[in-house]
Amino acid sequence: MGKITIDPARCTNCNTCVLSCPAVVFKSTKEDPVPEVDHEELCISCGHCVAICPEAAIAHVDFPQGSVKPIRQDLVPSVEQILEALRMRRSIRVFTDDPVRRELIEKVIDGARLAPSAHNVQSTEYIVVRDKAVLHKIVQLTARYFAKTARQLRNPTTRTLLRMVAGKEVEGAVDLLPDFDLIAEAVQSGKDPILRGAPCFLVFHAEQGANFSVVNANLALHNATLVCQALGLGSFYTGYVVGACKRDKSIPELLSIPDGHQIYAAMALGHPRFEFRNWIERRPPQVEWI
Repeated sequence: MGKITIDPARCTNCNTCVLSCPAVVFKSTKEDPVPEVDHEELCISCGHCVAICPEAAIAHVDFPQGSVKPIRQDLVPSVEQILEALRMRRSIRVFTDDPVRRELIEKVIDGARLAPSAHNVQSTEYIVVRDKAVLHKIVQLTARYFAKTARQLRNPTTRTLLRMVAGKEVEGAVDLLPDFDLIAEAVQSGKDPILRGAPCFLVFHAEQGANFSVVNANLALHNATLVCQALGLGSFYTGYVVGACKRDKSIPELLSIPDGHQIYAAMALGHPRFEFRNWIERRPPQVEWI
C-alpha cells in the first residue's frame, strides 16, 4: 500500500485533489474522471489533498487521524482586522525587565512554523536564548565583529580585496561605518545597541543546502512578529546579529548551531515598556500594472 490512498466509496469525483495538488501527484481524464494517484514519488507532503477533499476520501500516511483539523471560521479575522494588525505592527526596542514566559515563546514559535516554505521543506529550526550571560555574550561578539569590520574597511588594501570578493556589499558596509563605530563605542560603555536589553532572543537557522533557506526563515520570522503583537509582546529583527553570523562563526559556535547550518534570521522579544496608540502612514506603493 502506498502513502496516499483514495476511498472510492467516499470519492465524488470532484477532482479538487487533482486541481489543487502542486506536485501533480493525482490524475484524471475526461474518459475516466475518477482521480487516482499517479506520481506518488513527487508528493511533498504539503497536505493540500487531505485538507481540501470535501468528503475526507483521501488518506495520507504523513497526516494520521487527528492531524487534519476543521478551520474555525468564527476565528478567521476580516481583511480590515488583518490590515489594522499590519498597520499597528512596529519594531519594539524598549522593553521591561519582565521575563517572557515559556508558553508565550512556544506560541510565537508555533506561529512561525506555520509559515510557507519552498517545496514544503519546513527547513527552519529554532533556538531560544533567555540566559542573561549568553545574551550579553551575543552583544559582545556582535560588537567585536563590527569593530573588526570597520578596521578592515578603513584599510585601503583590505577594502580593495574585500571588493573583489563581495562587490557591492562592501560599498553598503562602507556607508555604515559610522554605525559600526557607534555600536562599538556603545558596547564599550556598557550599553546594548544590539539586543536592546531584550530578555529573549529567538534564532532561526537551517541547513545551508535546503531550498530557499533564507526565505523560509524570514517568512517564519514575519509570522512570529505578528504572533508577538497579538500576545502583547514587542519584537525587532536583529539585523546586526544576523549580519555578523554571515561571516563570523563566534555566535553560531556559542549557540551550538549544528554543522552545516547557518543563522538566517533572528529576533529579540520582550514585554514592551511603552504602548503605541497611533500608526503612521507609509509611502504609497510604487506599482506598475501590466
